[in-house]
Amino acid sequence: MKTMRWGIIGAGGIALRRTIPEMRQTAPEAAIVSVMCATLKSARAVARRFDVPHACDNEKDLLAQKPDAVYIASPQNAHCRQVILAAEAGAHILCEKPMAISLKEVDRMEAAVKKAGVRFMLAFCMRNNVYNAKARELVQAGTIGRPVMGRAQLTCWYPPIPTAWRQDIRLSHGGSLIDMGTHCLDLLEWIFGSTIREVTGFQNRMTHAYRTAIEDASTLVVRFANGAHGIVDNYFNLPDAAAQNALELHGTRGSILGTGTIGQDPTGRMFSILQDKETGYAANQVRSKAPRRREYHLKGEGLYGRMIKDFMASIRTGQEPPVTLEDGRRSVKLVEAIYKAVETKRVVTITAC
Repeated sequence: MKTMRWGIIGAGGIALRRTIPEMRQTAPEAAIVSVMCATLKSARAVARRFDVPHACDNEKDLLAQKPDAVYIASPQNAHCRQVILAAEAGAHILCEKPMAISLKEVDRMEAAVKKAGVRFMLAFCMRNNVYNAKARELVQAGTIGRPVMGRAQLTCWYPPIPTAWRQDIRLSHGGSLIDMGTHCLDLLEWIFGSTIREVTGFQNRMTHAYRTAIEDASTLVVRFANGAHGIVDNYFNLPDAAAQNALELHGTRGSILGTGTIGQDPTGRMFSILQDKETGYAANQVRSKAPRRREYHLKGEGLYGRMIKDFMASIRTGQEPPVTLEDGRRSVKLVEAIYKAVETKRVVTITAC
């Protein structure tokens, strides 16, 4: 199979911790030809660690290496400019979430991608967790009956760090919602196969004295087009050891319950409690007779390596990638509506993209 040349824009952070190592482990046909960081010193350190032949601190020098594809893992306020530059250079684009900081930026990115005729994929990699994929399969097969409620939680302990760009509102344009909640919202829509139509919630900078006004606590209530309710909770102020990162899917015939399936690891635990059909009313509400409790034991693979492989397959076959530009547009629209709902203390309806 022909080698595909890759450039990494934003080679620190998640690219350094996950994407580059997993690319090396699971996609040998991917060759990294250049890495870019905010400083040349940092880029050279990454290049030495992974034996990459070129390092730089700007997009022009990276794109001069003529990569077939780029992975963009920079702060989101740079995504629009970098996607346009990559598209104009003829490179296919795998972009970290959130896609952009406004719908106007999404419009510009889409126009550039279409004009250049390149592929674009958004990095909602948590769809690749084998338990999340199994949960979707079960829900889509009707095993929980009519969906009633879904919950997705992603939390961590994220104290003030002077150099952390996610804690600078000028770069991040939000806190725990935009950083972690975007994954949760996408997972619930993907699993239910239904879009979110209404949002409301609460957000606070409750615990950490960040240098700018980002939220460290975000609790959302949503309603889907299929009528189901949802809860999305994202916190920067819960200890990592205590975080369950829970996935709950409840319906008229039972529930699917997971822990640890929402996160960067391809692991977790999940079980279901299901019944074959809806039953009559039981006045004593006995809960000790679970009709069918099943534990799932599945073997996962690295979420980021799988993401790279899926995108390369899309490029080679000409098929749509698993996560599209329109998925990115929807995510940006949801985030805008949620911050508006929190600010105005009301329910906001999401119109079609």
